Amino acid sequence: MNLNLKNNIFFLKSLLLATLVFLASCKQETGSVVKIANSDNQWPMSGGPDGSYKIKTDLQVPVQWSVRNNENIKWKKSLPAGGQSGIAVWDDKLFFTINPPLDTPAFSELQSNYDEAKSNYDTIYTEELSFLRKEGVSAFETVFNRKNTAHNLFEVFLLSNENYQKLSSEKKKTNYNRLLNKSEAGRMFSEANKKLIDYVNSKSDRVLKSYNQFQQAEKALKTRPVGTDIVLYCMDANTGETLWMRTVKGLLPSDYNYAFSDATTPCPMTDGEFVWAINASGGMACFSLKGDLVWERTWMPTVGRPFNKQFDSVLFEDIILNVEPPLESDSTRIKEWNYLHAFNKNTGNHEWTTQAAITHYNTPVIGETSEGKPAILIGRGGPHGVPERPVGLSLISLEQNNAGESLWHWEPEAPNKLSGYGALNTQHWDTEKISWIYKCEENLTVNSNTGELMSQKPLNIVDQYIYDETDKTYHLNEGVVLKNSENEFHCNMAVNDYTFYMVMHKPFIARHNMVTGKNEHLELPHEKNADGSFIWKTPQTNDGFNAKGQLHSNDARVLGDGFQRSFLGSPVMINNYIYFTNAIGMVYVIDANAERFDERALVSVNDLGEKGKTWTVNTLSFANGHIYHRTLKEIICIGE
Repeated sequence: MNLNLKNNIFFLKSLLLATLVFLASCKQETGSVVKIANSDNQWPMSGGPDGSYKIKTDLQVPVQWSVRNNENIKWKKSLPAGGQSGIAVWDDKLFFTINPPLDTPAFSELQSNYDEAKSNYDTIYTEELSFLRKEGVSAFETVFNRKNTAHNLFEVFLLSNENYQKLSSEKKKTNYNRLLNKSEAGRMFSEANKKLIDYVNSKSDRVLKSYNQFQQAEKALKTRPVGTDIVLYCMDANTGETLWMRTVKGLLPSDYNYAFSDATTPCPMTDGEFVWAINASGGMACFSLKGDLVWERTWMPTVGRPFNKQFDSVLFEDIILNVEPPLESDSTRIKEWNYLHAFNKNTGNHEWTTQAAITHYNTPVIGETSEGKPAILIGRGGPHGVPERPVGLSLISLEQNNAGESLWHWEPEAPNKLSGYGALNTQHWDTEKISWIYKCEENLTVNSNTGELMSQKPLNIVDQYIYDETDKTYHLNEGVVLKNSENEFHCNMAVNDYTFYMVMHKPFIARHNMVTGKNEHLELPHEKNADGSFIWKTPQTNDGFNAKGQLHSNDARVLGDGFQRSFLGSPVMINNYIYFTNAIGMVYVIDANAERFDERALVSVNDLGEKGKTWTVNTLSFANGHIYHRTLKEIICIGE
């Protein structure tokens, strides 16, 4: 063979081999088409590198730790205010948001001031009341007697109320005030009592002064902060040192730390060059990694319903996906509805809006079709009369030539089921199927390629693994029939043929097989004792305070037992482990590959802070071999 020909063939073979190696390395580096470029070992947005809330890694992954005992904790830093966003991580920087810190007194000081003012007023009022009774003034006697008569009628009403009498002493205290406000007898008593108080207060400057001080102290105790702006933090991922902070403006007032999300809910996003933050109160901003503002914009979110912003941030190629009402200039869409919008990440300019609406309870999830094309799944439906219709699902294309267009729509057939909470979840899907849960009474499996219903199976007949405190082992109760809230859906993760979710109001993780229909529940401990032993069957509470001791919420459900009704952060799957975090900071690590869903599926139970003093609703992040998590009080780096 000619030497030149041999050399040419050798050259062509070498070139082909180099090309194949390069393409293989590109594929390995970028992974799926939806994965953010160069994001290996990073956590660029809420759902991780590809927005699926799942990651495969060769790095060592922390599965066991304790913040309260400083076990397997690299560092933790106190925060000046609470927040609910996830944590974006890129190399040695991490990003998250908080509510603007306030210089108000700690709740303990407000409570002390209130107790002192009330005690002082009660003493002076009683003295004045005794003096007026001795005087025997007819006008006073009339008001005083009317109050006593109304009080007696209200007491008779309570005694005749069978439902009230069946309540425990603790629940009677709560329902007493409710009946005082809602029953006719209660309103009559309240009105008569107020007239007596006003009369007594008017007869003495001393009483009136103490009453005003008491009212001011009560107002200060009950006042909770409301704001529109949020603060974006940039921290050193290795030490927790604060590098810079920036304000992200918003328009719609939001209570701090509302149990169902606040303005800080969406996770920041980064591609290693810039960072973007979304304010659920109606704002978005882009910064350089040094904190220089690149662009910002505001919009007015939908109003007239609870502040429930369950959606989270999505970054795809050069666009940011967000859930908003139509643009002001848009006359083709319904103003009161929400839609998925795309914005250019470099300029903030609007790119497109879906024709299909999305409920703001829904967390859209990005992925690939069976043909390897990028798409995102959105849902409609939920409580509080969310208006977006039709109830159901839409798969939205993210290909450049038809971005924003619906590939298909699916909606339930039965009209009487349209109020089900099917869209109140993280909208996981894969190349074959989608799980849609109706009020945890049944699971509907939808074909992700065609949008056709594949199967419909009940969820309320369950095999439960129950922990027995006597013999300290799990026992299997087969075929348990659940009713109402005993199997209410909380937060979810789809893995192959299974849907996992945390049960609301009950300490269970559920696993549903979408193919066989089998349902399993694994009971979880509520908490841990100081010696590391578990607390079973006994609901817990938390103080709801931030690091300054400020109680930044007017929602009593914040102080619930961890399985209360609130919007928990989406679970995250690292390799074959699913991390579920409840509201009091207990992180349950579940083996998704467990053959039986018994105690062997519960890998570990970890804490994020001191017992009774920890609260959180964010999604954790994993990057560079560490888990990053947060609570109302601090941010935490987990792992050696």
